[in-house]
Amino acid sequence: MEALKLKILIVEDDLLSRLSLRSRLETKGDILEASSAIVAKSMLEKHTFDIAFVDLDLEHELAGLEIIKCLKDKSTYSVVLSGRKDDLIIEKAYELGCNDYLAKPFTKSSLELIFKKHLTTTNKAQTLQELKDIFLTNDNSLIKELEIIDQALLSQRPVLISGESGTGKTFLAKFIHQLSQKVLGKKSAFIHLNCAEISENLIDSELFGYEKGAFTGAQKSKKGMLELADGGILFLDEIATLPLSIQKKLLKAIEEKSFYPLGSEKMIHSNFRLITATCENLQEKISKGEFRADFFFRIEGFNVSLKSLRERKDDINRLIQFFIKKGERLIVFDSQAKLMMNTYKWPGNVRELERTIEILQTREKGIVTAIDLENLFSKPIISTNLIDLDHIKEIGLKNYIENLETNILKLVLDSNDDKVRKTLSDLKISNNSFYRILDNLKLRESERA
Repeated sequence: MEALKLKILIVEDDLLSRLSLRSRLETKGDILEASSAIVAKSMLEKHTFDIAFVDLDLEHELAGLEIIKCLKDKSTYSVVLSGRKDDLIIEKAYELGCNDYLAKPFTKSSLELIFKKHLTTTNKAQTLQELKDIFLTNDNSLIKELEIIDQALLSQRPVLISGESGTGKTFLAKFIHQLSQKVLGKKSAFIHLNCAEISENLIDSELFGYEKGAFTGAQKSKKGMLELADGGILFLDEIATLPLSIQKKLLKAIEEKSFYPLGSEKMIHSNFRLITATCENLQEKISKGEFRADFFFRIEGFNVSLKSLRERKDDINRLIQFFIKKGERLIVFDSQAKLMMNTYKWPGNVRELERTIEILQTREKGIVTAIDLENLFSKPIISTNLIDLDHIKEIGLKNYIENLETNILKLVLDSNDDKVRKTLSDLKISNNSFYRILDNLKLRESERA
């Protein structure tokens, strides 16, 4: 992913300072230099610039302030570089329109942050529109929550996404990763682990990895997800289900960006950014002793709360039309069915709405009635006739049973907010049976995608 070439202006009267800054910025774009305010004004009449670095003291003291106002009029991102640290001067520079103020001498990291801020500022409207399109929303309160993503891109602080199952937490995490790659100008890893899908005795090795012979069955060494996420993002979904013992171990790894794989004496360093998601109230779990307070303070930073679909009533029709057009067969709803779709509580949120449309599109009727929805909403969303001999003969008993298993598992998982241990208990199945059915479910969903 190639970084965008920018048009850059350097306004600096000191030759050595100008050359030094140029050498730091040459990889960022095309550079023009001005040694005075007069030369700079002349250049601004002939050229447009994306970003400008301006010294304040040029041919006379604070002459650079005149350039700041010109740059604002040209919609150029302006950065003051000055040895002056007086509050009144800094305030004046910002009042005239500068975007950033760096004190000399400045560091390489401070310059990198400037370019990140420039990119996110200039693309802010586009980013927000992309988020609105992804969530198919015009809901003002949800949009306000999503606006924090621009700020999150300028930092390596963790992101905590909360919301009910099916509200789009994974979509948002992946979008943050895509934007991060754009800001950094390079590809990076996105490592995703749903903590609820991994049994407690396996999650340690999944996160931290292990050496050959570390435990029975460890026939070869394996890198953990923390190591695989180096330079990228580690996304831990359903973080509330993480065992307390693993929370303690992970807390240290997050703080130190280093850890030991199971059975190894060699420390592994990994510079990853952490994004976590949960459908549970972590503060309540802390008060009950089910979640560590120190771990919570480590994973929060930029906190985003995604609204449930029942709180986004004005978005429902838009979502319905989107999912209908996404399918191969178009359907319509009569007036009573439309009313039911808009007043239904949608406990499974957008995920449930999408699945409902998919099921309706597979049925014979093209006009959906209120009775059709009553039958659908009053019973589990699986085959309406569990003993359908014609269908069994058509697809075979093995496929029929696999379909039934995967539909039931998905239904119970959704009703349990993706809590694996409760699902295992409710269905009275073993870990092996659960993950076998889950693998079939993921395979079928990937084939449909």
